[in-house]
Amino acid sequence: MELSVRDYKRAIADGKLDDWSPKDIERWLHSDVGGIVGQDAACRAAAMIVYNHFERRPSVSLFIGPTGCGKTEIWRALRREYSADNVHIIDASTLTAEGWRGSNKISSIFRSIRPDRRGRCILVLDEFDKVLEPQYGANNTNYSDLIQNQLLRLCDHDTLFFGAGDDSNSALSVDCAGVSVVMLGAFSRLRERKAIGQKHIGFGTATAPAGDIQAEAITVDDLIEYGMRAELAGRINRIVCMDPLTVQDLVRIGQDESNRLSLLLDRPVDIVPDALIMLARIALHKGLGARWLRSKIGEMIDDMIYDDPDAPHYVIEYEPPDADARRQGMSSQNKAPIC
Repeated sequence: MELSVRDYKRAIADGKLDDWSPKDIERWLHSDVGGIVGQDAACRAAAMIVYNHFERRPSVSLFIGPTGCGKTEIWRALRREYSADNVHIIDASTLTAEGWRGSNKISSIFRSIRPDRRGRCILVLDEFDKVLEPQYGANNTNYSDLIQNQLLRLCDHDTLFFGAGDDSNSALSVDCAGVSVVMLGAFSRLRERKAIGQKHIGFGTATAPAGDIQAEAITVDDLIEYGMRAELAGRINRIVCMDPLTVQDLVRIGQDESNRLSLLLDRPVDIVPDALIMLARIALHKGLGARWLRSKIGEMIDDMIYDDPDAPHYVIEYEPPDADARRQGMSSQNKAPIC
């Protein structure tokens, strides 16, 4: 049965999201409400992870893909609808081992979650590839190993015990039997190496174009070689490899951003097709992704607002470099050209 936006919102209000089927969740992600463009396989995988989680089948998953392909955005969309207590996203690159100085520890993450959801949440570790990079401190201690040791217990769905420490918090125990763990990372060096190997490039140093790097053949052995402990890699139930967004995907994302800005500013914001295609190609070929595209569109609109905050209509245009002469003497106060 096809669910309408009203059905989705009613399910959210009634707390019945866990009654959705995997197909319902995937359709929602691709709807105007979810806002995810492309990445069908990743959305399908995320839908299964969420569905299994609410069916009391927690899992450990890894999403790998280039910057701006939508790894984090999928889980942000799910967090918006399921609430931050059900889908908790943290920046794993700032994790600090328990017992060491720093505020972003696993214990502090669980303390920030509503008590009745601590043992039943989906914990999303963004920038997880940064955790695997060696980080040496005093006495040649590798913080990466310490953090991975603690994550291993989490991925084993053990009960975690945290002491009171010196931060005025009381001791805490969390039964992680119902916690699902989702790791997100670009793993750029790994993807580049795999892409070069697949292309059979010969002598010399060869770098695959950013938009051509594929992650489809990444295995557990590759993760161990990258720096993940074998015990942790062995706990991963699902590896989801995401390709770069296509030009068509990026064009649609740009159109969505234009519509969003129109609603926000309460006036039309348009991007002529040639300009949008040019921006999408830049985002693809330089490996900048959707995040850069949205930021660039916002930056160009800000420039126009600065020049004329009361303009009734803003238009982003593409003009070839030789068009400068033709623009002499013409007013373009409310138009931002891309050259």
